[in-house]
Amino acid sequence: MILKNPAKNSPFANFFVKLTACFGELAEFERKIRQISDIARLPLAQFEIDHLAVRMNNIETAHQWRTLLEEGAALLKESEVNGRPISLFRLYQPLDFLGQRVSVIELPFPKGKVYAEQGWEHIEAVVPLLPAETIEQWITRVCTQFQLAENPALILKISQPYVSGERLANPTIAIRLRDATYSNPTCLKLHPYSIDDVVRSESRD
Repeated sequence: MILKNPAKNSPFANFFVKLTACFGELAEFERKIRQISDIARLPLAQFEIDHLAVRMNNIETAHQWRTLLEEGAALLKESEVNGRPISLFRLYQPLDFLGQRVSVIELPFPKGKVYAEQGWEHIEAVVPLLPAETIEQWITRVCTQFQLAENPALILKISQPYVSGERLANPTIAIRLRDATYSNPTCLKLHPYSIDDVVRSESRD
């Protein structure tokens, strides 16, 4: 699903065909993320979807996908996260995902985990900090507001990845479905800051 359909013979049309061939159908990924948000009773329409992310099982595939993204996107940021490189690309033409314009794709290099499905793997949405709210208070508020810990259908993981050079603490609340019958290995992640917030913080004196 693309926000503005490019002409059939345009470079963008060819790029998005390649994107789907590598990462999988965006509409199916959208369905799986909607399923998680519905079961979590988390209204994604109220929050900015910051970026979409892919996963792969080997370095060769990571390099191939990075080369692909360079055809239709500009490198926004590249960081060491928990000891492995993660690249963020801003698409020249945004995707339409759950009714929002999403321009950023995250491509992390693999670090040994084998995924049953390669391609689209998670999204990250922004639930902003309240004024004077600490990171610990943010985590408690979000989990309490949506009763995430009390929902037996969910698996939660709360973490704060170490990102070399970043000034903003940007913890993650990762939400997956517990029941294997859903056949849904994707993940919905929540953060207090967007990628643009993080990048702007790094440019300050």
